[in-house]
Amino acid sequence: MRISSQNKKIIKDFLIIDLVWIIGFHFFTFLQLTEIDSYIQIPRDLLLQKIKGFNLIFSSLVLGTLFGFINLYIQRNTSRLRSKSYGYIIVTYSVVHIILVFTVLTIVAVLSVSIFSETVNRDNLERIADFFLSKNLLSILVYTYILSVCIFLVKVINKKLGEGVLWNLIMGKYRQPKEDRLLFLFMDLKSSTTYAELLGHRKYSELIQDCFSDLTPAVSACHAKIYQYVGDEAVLSWKYNKGIERADCVRVFFHFKSILKTRSEYYHETYGFVPEFKAGIHGGRIMVAEVGYLKRSIAYHGDAINTAARIQGECNQFERDILLSEKVVKDILKTNHADFIELETIQLKGKKEKVKLFSIDRFEI
Repeated sequence: MRISSQNKKIIKDFLIIDLVWIIGFHFFTFLQLTEIDSYIQIPRDLLLQKIKGFNLIFSSLVLGTLFGFINLYIQRNTSRLRSKSYGYIIVTYSVVHIILVFTVLTIVAVLSVSIFSETVNRDNLERIADFFLSKNLLSILVYTYILSVCIFLVKVINKKLGEGVLWNLIMGKYRQPKEDRLLFLFMDLKSSTTYAELLGHRKYSELIQDCFSDLTPAVSACHAKIYQYVGDEAVLSWKYNKGIERADCVRVFFHFKSILKTRSEYYHETYGFVPEFKAGIHGGRIMVAEVGYLKRSIAYHGDAINTAARIQGECNQFERDILLSEKVVKDILKTNHADFIELETIQLKGKKEKVKLFSIDRFEI
């Protein structure tokens, strides 16, 4: 059975979170903040070590998996959670955390005694009860809360900066500019000025939020990275060959259009129309560099990204939703079948060489 790329990413996230929880629990024991099994007096050292190992591995795996599901829920319900205040989210998360940790610790304590102890007697159960009335429980709750919040914050920061950007910044990969080969898609809202006047700035901002929220599933499905949002424009990127191989650079646009169509009733009721976007695609060699001091980010410089932006700017002229350069079209057709429409060879603003443009009306998602 073939696992989809999206499910592979979910499994990878779960494995990473589980690993972090396992390391975190062992580090907790190393610091000797507490020992969960210190209240279960088993006479044999070997048995005690087995219980300790069981407690650490089982607790970390269960908690890691549970918080992995919470993280997955948050990712899939971003639009719903956006309407909630940060205070509401923090309180809810804290209550859920306490309930989960308390429940898991209870299960682990009972299981460890049942599996490794020769008998489950009243003394062992009383010692477990004593543990839940001790300061050790508070230490575990505080430590696990800090650990889960740190994981959550790293996920949020990584999502905000773009997949992989945080790690590159930490490692200083682009401290010195490096050459790379990337593919870019510039996507902009059609008739944005008209919509802004019609809706007013507050309602218009809500429209952009909804649109880019609906863009997220398409971006994930087509393995794109969001380089930046600029007003009502989104800039997506891929490693050149990755974006070409399955024509993901084209697929993402039509996937996004299908999502907007599916949600057309919502957009009509909320804004009075269904938003439409236009896109320009081009790629090639560019320079990647870390820029800024107070706010660091990864920036792309070069002709490829500038050309993609210029191509997108020609959509209105040709009355087309999507335009691509000849170079990108030729590379896509090497591994994919698509009915591209040849347009004109034009002189883009700021470029010496002319560029032949192509379009496409539909594409199999």
